[in-house]
Formats: sequence, C-alpha cells, structure tokens
Amino acid sequence: MRMLDNFWRALRIVGAAREMAIETRRFNWKVAAGTTFFLQAEYADIHLVSHDRPEVLAKVELQAGFGWQLAADQDEAGVYMIARRKAIIGSLGRATFDIRLPRQAHISLKLENCQVCLADLNTALDLRPFAEPM
Repeated sequence: MRMLDNFWRALRIVGAAREMAIETRRFNWKVAAGTTFFLQAEYADIHLVSHDRPEVLAKVELQAGFGWQLAADQDEAGVYMIARRKAIIGSLGRATFDIRLPRQAHISLKLENCQVCLADLNTALDLRPFAEPM
C-alpha cells in the first residue's frame, strides 16, 4: 500500500510540474485585406476571434514548452503557424491558441486531436467529412 501511495504522490508532482512549465509566446502581424491565416496544430485548444483591425494577433501557450516545435512566418499572401509535439517528450502537453483575425481573413486549418472555438465570426463553413484522411 505504501508503494501505491508513493506512486500517486510522484504522479501528482509530475502533473504539477507540467502545469507550471507553460511557455507563452505572442505574435503580431500587420496584414492586408483578404489575407490567409494557416494553422497546422496537434493536441491544441484553438480560439479564433474576428476583429476590425488589419492585423493578426496570436497568443500561444505551450504546456511543457520544451516538448514542442513552433514555427511562425508571414509573407505577402498570409500568416502561417505550425505547432507539433516532439516525439516522446512532447506527449506531456497541450497547446492553447488565442488568435484574433481581421474579419476578411481566409482561415485554413490542418488539425489533429484539437478543439476549435469560433467566436464573433459571421461566416459560412464547409468542412470535409471527419473520417476523410488529410
């Protein structure tokens, strides 16, 4: 029984350390009307909100940030973000994306095991069947 108690105590310590190891990154891109925002992510909670400014604002929180690869770039066509967990060590955490986009932005998402919240958007959505491979 004592061994089981030690196991649970160790598990709680690991969980607490993971929660404390949140890395936050912020991005701000000036964009033209009709720009494209592309996000490829896995194991993430994504919150997209529209606004009336010509910029893309992103706040990214990575649990166990050392276990993630995050790349972001911008060109004349749009803004691109890719977030992938590293093998083995990355399996510890999730990511949270809070993204604010111009109302006229085109949104392209490639997601794996994610949750998406679309807030303050007025749009039509056309989604592929969920069982279709990417």
